[in-house]
Amino acid sequence: MRKVIVTGCDSGYFPLVMELIQSIGGRTDAALCVLDAGLSPQQVQVLSDLGVLVRTPHVPPCAPARQIRQRPTLAINLSKLWLDHVLPQFDLILWIDADAWVQDITAIEHMFDAARDGSLAIVPEIGAKIADMFAIRWICPGWMQVRSFLYKNARKARLPFSIRRRIGAKPLLNSGVMCLHRDADIWPVLRKWQDTIVRRGGALFTQDQLSIALAVYIDNARVTFLDNAHNYIGPWLLDVERGRLVNLFYPHDPVGIVHLVSQARLRQSLSNTLSVPTLSGEEVALNLRFGGLQAFRRAHPASGEDVSE
Repeated sequence: MRKVIVTGCDSGYFPLVMELIQSIGGRTDAALCVLDAGLSPQQVQVLSDLGVLVRTPHVPPCAPARQIRQRPTLAINLSKLWLDHVLPQFDLILWIDADAWVQDITAIEHMFDAARDGSLAIVPEIGAKIADMFAIRWICPGWMQVRSFLYKNARKARLPFSIRRRIGAKPLLNSGVMCLHRDADIWPVLRKWQDTIVRRGGALFTQDQLSIALAVYIDNARVTFLDNAHNYIGPWLLDVERGRLVNLFYPHDPVGIVHLVSQARLRQSLSNTLSVPTLSGEEVALNLRFGGLQAFRRAHPASGEDVSE
């Protein structure tokens, strides 16, 4: 099957996209594509010289033009649910957010394999963090208010309470990494919900994740769940000997796709670091970006193979 890995960015996120491309490093037969939401001509040329496809995001009719003009990167989030139209020449389409990178290429192949039968291949946020399953606010003994991502965003979109109740306690399906076949049945279902959410005033930045949840939990769209190593958002743990980020849970297998959700400081500069625990019980100052881990390995030559291998 013809496969493609897609991401998107503006000029500010271009260094992150370049690190994503470097982390893949030609270890897959999939083509690469970047949705251009404000790249400079020079950046587009760099991508073209690398053989990377550059495409314009698809902005659906429901999207408010003024908001898109003010914040062009919103077009990327909207385009996630139209990738079969943007790239009709490919059979399998794998989306990876610009603030993610690939440590173990096996995760890429797992995503493609899981989507071959027409299922949505995606990672539910279960067990990825040491936190409550979903946010609640206790009002008084025996009474609480659901404050989950899905419930709050469904309420903002003015969806009926019957729907909010059905999805409020469900795990978020993180759209930062997802894979679909071009002919999957879920595409029109996703776009139906996107149109509803946007026209009702829902948040443009998160409409893709809410649409996915509604398609899966309300319409029972076909889905294949993958474990959190395929879209790892922490807690962070470093195997110093191998120079690799590993899963918090034993046996601490290497993380497949690293996703820097809520890590704005690390995304801004490779010089910014985070205190990361190690398997030996110590802590090291580390930037979790691909370039940050490469720099750590250069400073610690005994820390095993290259992270892109």
